[in-house]
Amino acid sequence: METRARTRTLLRRAGMSAALVALLVPAAAGTANARSRKPAAPVITSISPKALAIGETLTIRGRHFMRGRLKNTVAFKRTGGAVVFVKAKVGTTKLLKVTLPERLEKTLLVRNGETVPTRLKLRVLAKRFGKTFTAGTRAPMVSPPKPPSPEPPKAAADGDCDGDGVLNGVDTDNDNDLLPDTLEDTLKTDSCKYDSDGDNVSDGYEFQSSVDLNDDEYQGPQSVLPAPYKKPYPNALFADAGVDYDGDSLLLGEEFSLWKAYRDPAKGLSDLVYSDGNQYSNYGRSATGNRPGGLIGPDPELKYVSFVGWAQSAGYWNISVPIHDAPTPVQLNDSDFTSPVTPSEARWYDFDNDGKLSDDERDEDADGLTNFDETRGRLQPSWWSGSYTQEKPYPVAYAGTDPVDPDSDGDGVRDGADDQDHDDLPNLMEVSRKAAAPARPYDGRCGVNPAGAPNPAPEQGFVNPFNPCLPYDDSRTCLRHPAFEAMPAPFDPQTKIYFILR
Repeated sequence: METRARTRTLLRRAGMSAALVALLVPAAAGTANARSRKPAAPVITSISPKALAIGETLTIRGRHFMRGRLKNTVAFKRTGGAVVFVKAKVGTTKLLKVTLPERLEKTLLVRNGETVPTRLKLRVLAKRFGKTFTAGTRAPMVSPPKPPSPEPPKAAADGDCDGDGVLNGVDTDNDNDLLPDTLEDTLKTDSCKYDSDGDNVSDGYEFQSSVDLNDDEYQGPQSVLPAPYKKPYPNALFADAGVDYDGDSLLLGEEFSLWKAYRDPAKGLSDLVYSDGNQYSNYGRSATGNRPGGLIGPDPELKYVSFVGWAQSAGYWNISVPIHDAPTPVQLNDSDFTSPVTPSEARWYDFDNDGKLSDDERDEDADGLTNFDETRGRLQPSWWSGSYTQEKPYPVAYAGTDPVDPDSDGDGVRDGADDQDHDDLPNLMEVSRKAAAPARPYDGRCGVNPAGAPNPAPEQGFVNPFNPCLPYDDSRTCLRHPAFEAMPAPFDPQTKIYFILR
């Protein structure tokens, strides 16, 4: 190949035309193919969001983009309008991020003198242009720039925002959200509103949770910098009660409800007993600066001690469960019904057995049920329908429990010892099939235990606090004549093979 190239160079220097040189010394086949091969045209497969305003960022997904900052250009065009080219700030082979500039407003439609939202077609220029402009769902609806957020109104000096009898002019916390008015002026929250964003979580709680979330552990002692007016923090200016920022499964609004119901008012925001910026709100840092460390408040184990004390004094600790025709006396936390209480059953609430209780493992209302089970877990009907999709739900829609109220139905029995489906098995004993039958897995086909001995009553492992036919299909509230078209377990033909007839 080097000889060919040298020969062509010499012939051109001798004055021979390029066409004649190509005829006399043709290029190698591989070289010709390489020259004829074109880069693939970029393709857009999706965009998000579907509608946005100038100044916001559009994410484009697809293929055949160029990797690097400002390497790709996105063409925006409305029908009948001029094309506007914008460089993408972020680029990978499959993703682009482009911020819509102010000059894009010139291509938007104008009606009655007002610029209105307009659908703009897209086309990407990478190593080559995309073949066509996008249309339909891959053409975003672009709006004019959003106006800046107005400053919150100043509280009238002669008013009384929180109704505490102290005029705003001399009250340092006009709305009683535990944030000083001077700090609210800095944060742009409304000093006359307990909850500026209207998500039913106080400004003070969201601010302090953002401090906890931003207090990282990979540095030494630091002055934390909360950002309550930006995402992704617990945000006093953004309705985010349904977000779980600290990952403990409890939503911001749920942790606020627990804090509000059980906090010490004298401590203000200095100690959030439930924070959406800390999974272990009752613990400080260890000697190495990591969390969880030592207790900084009451031991959450005391809530379970309180429940056990109540159950013993109220006669709900030692109970009899209807195993066939011979009721068997057991303790309330004896989940497998017939065996002695094991160490793991004695601490049923410490899911990961680390000796410390995270916010989801705690039982703030002392009813024997963890916060997780009462919000996301096994005392919610959706947990069972999601876990055992082959089982049809029982036709009676039993309600779940309230993590803030120890007696959700008001009958005088705490929720863990209560029996919401009235099958004579308390809720605490029906929250786990694994605990109820550790040697009888759900898909074990007839429940043969590891030792090889057949289990005389494998159906005992199939508990469900929202189905009175589990674990016993002869309970006093189980359906006597289930409908053919919607038979719940254990009558559903899809699940009946897992049960042994008695």
